[in-house]
Amino acid sequence: MERLYRGYTLRRALHGELPVLPEVERLAAQQFRQSPHPDAAELPVQSLEQLHEHQQRGGVWVAVTREGTVAAFAICKPVDGDLFIVEADVHPTHSRRGLGAALFDFLGEWARAEGYPALLLTTFRDVAWNAPYYERLGFRVLREEQQGPGLRGIRAQETEFGLPPESRVCMRRILDAGTPR
Repeated sequence: MERLYRGYTLRRALHGELPVLPEVERLAAQQFRQSPHPDAAELPVQSLEQLHEHQQRGGVWVAVTREGTVAAFAICKPVDGDLFIVEADVHPTHSRRGLGAALFDFLGEWARAEGYPALLLTTFRDVAWNAPYYERLGFRVLREEQQGPGLRGIRAQETEFGLPPESRVCMRRILDAGTPR
């Protein structure tokens, strides 16, 4: 599955593209320096080993330029019957072009075709380009009783990792047969 979006190609990541993803993640995280959570800019990025594991399960997707440069990526895995977005980042030189939203729509179409009823993610509630942005993309905040055991486990890991639980939310975007959003 592949799609063109404003000069970018959205598709599964190629093996040779994986080594550049940690740098894209690191650069994208620098925007947290100007947020309520500046420490998030220093969090470890996905390791090459983790990326290879995700790729083997078909869960690494990229947006590449005409020249073949990775501009954005997303990593996904099944959680509680839905498709969980482990990580999604846009390189700063390609941000503010709708690329993140296009990648999420693309993932939603693929996930729906694979039988997943929804996309899931965890994010900061109080960062403008996190929960408020995802709400504009059709995600809704889940109450604690709406979270499955896998999602609760991810939240517990985030807390152990040092992310403030009071600032984190779980979100879900239902994938219906109609338009992605």
